[in-house]
Amino acid sequence: MQNGINRRSFLKALGGLAGVAAAGAFLNREEILSFLDRDKAAEEAGETMGQVTRRYFAPLGQELPILGFGCMRFPTKFSTSGREIDAELSEKMIDFAYRHGINYFDTAWFYHDGKSESFVGGVLKKYPRESFFLADKMPTPMLTDLSQAKEIFQTQLERCQVAYFDTYMLHSLSSQEEFVRLYIDQGILDYLREEKAQGRIRSLGFSFHGDVPFFYHLMDQYPWDFCMIQLNYADWNEPGEAPSGSRQAGDLYRKCREKDVPIFVMEPVKGGNLASLSESAESILKAQRPDASMASWALRWVGSLDGVITLNSGMSNLEQVLDNVQTMMDFEPLSTAEARAIQQTLGKASDSGALPCTYCRYCDPCPYGVDIASVFRIYKRYGEAAGLDLEYPERASARQKEAFLAHYKNNLERSQRASHCTACGTCLPRCPQHIDIPKEIRAIDDLVQRLSRETGKEVL
Repeated sequence: MQNGINRRSFLKALGGLAGVAAAGAFLNREEILSFLDRDKAAEEAGETMGQVTRRYFAPLGQELPILGFGCMRFPTKFSTSGREIDAELSEKMIDFAYRHGINYFDTAWFYHDGKSESFVGGVLKKYPRESFFLADKMPTPMLTDLSQAKEIFQTQLERCQVAYFDTYMLHSLSSQEEFVRLYIDQGILDYLREEKAQGRIRSLGFSFHGDVPFFYHLMDQYPWDFCMIQLNYADWNEPGEAPSGSRQAGDLYRKCREKDVPIFVMEPVKGGNLASLSESAESILKAQRPDASMASWALRWVGSLDGVITLNSGMSNLEQVLDNVQTMMDFEPLSTAEARAIQQTLGKASDSGALPCTYCRYCDPCPYGVDIASVFRIYKRYGEAAGLDLEYPERASARQKEAFLAHYKNNLERSQRASHCTACGTCLPRCPQHIDIPKEIRAIDDLVQRLSRETGKEVL
């Protein structure tokens, strides 16, 4: 940072542009690209505007950024082959993050229909390898045996165009039976330890989506360099409070601290669910910090916990990147009064009854082609925002109903819509949030068909 004026101007820009999202008026693509180009030009002119806070990660002997870039929700666009990563915009967002100290990138085999690893590797190739940290994962849900795991790992290195991964995870561990069958009996865990010994993995851990007893088994029986858990204030349970659904984060966190295992975090904003709260909940937090976004409260709550190294945020637009950078630059832990304010919101944060989907896409692929995450996202973003209610859709105006149907039709291919769900149940065991997906998908389809009849706007 060369001078305070530059930094103040930058923070003002961050706050102003991030506030656009809070007001619901998103920047258009040209404005976003222009801002990112100006930021790059400022750096090239020697105006270093500030970096996110960093924390020491003992297994690597290095400091990592408190905020990591989750590479599962890049901005996308339609092409002749369907929806794909918006390569130009996504690359500029990665570059912006890198310039401001976010040099930890988390990708996986499944992200963006298998295209995330190659895209991220291609973008990061222009930077010195030692200047960034790259995380990847062994795709547990598709594993069958050791030979397949070896082929996958080699393919991941090739896709990412690197000789090693800084952090590598057993992805989405959800059941002890599956873990033992694949990683122990098939020898895949021993193989990954061998890769670590050879330097192609610098630190080895796992990401978790199972229950508390299974987590305790993993932590008690095996050594790990780190683990990644879903951790946010909505999923927290206090000591002695029985876990329920995804509300088990407190138990997982306390076990990590007991074992002194460094913590990486996924879903700190619960897939965006904590970025928009009920009016009563938001009023409590705004009384403390009128200009702070709801997402910044969620990030600061997680970042204030001891033992947390890096929070991964799947940032899908510039507004999210700006707000997150502003929050994590010169990171300020929650005060006692602020922590108490979050506690006060917990009884009010679920007033809307919103779907808890985090759009992680672990439910993919649907054997019948339904784009489950997009159906949920469209309902949440456009349906709930328009005042539509699954039980009382008649309360919405004709204009709101037509607007929702237009968004639904324009953002989903016909084969991806909820009407194609057969309630086969394939998705159910994959959902980390324990959502009754077939039930919710059917309810949304019923809503779509009802609105279609009422408005005369056909949606198949």
